[in-house]
Amino acid sequence: MDDLRKYYLELASRVCEGITSGHLDEWLKWANANGILLSPWLFISSKTGLSVEEVSERISPWHTEHGKRVEDEYEKIKIV
Repeated sequence: MDDLRKYYLELASRVCEGITSGHLDEWLKWANANGILLSPWLFISSKTGLSVEEVSERISPWHTEHGKRVEDEYEKIKIV
């Protein structure tokens, strides 16, 4: 489970500033109690208010223009 926690938090840190293991523990408890599919994208979405699609774009922030990779820049969302 430690590797899974690290994975969730590493992905979340690409999108969020101030995300902690406490945030993850709280969300996992809520998700398990409510039968919610466990997914890092859903975790980040629930903490940021972004859609799962927006989270996905921010986790891997690049697109292709004229056959070349272009890095996208997003400001991280502050979590309190």
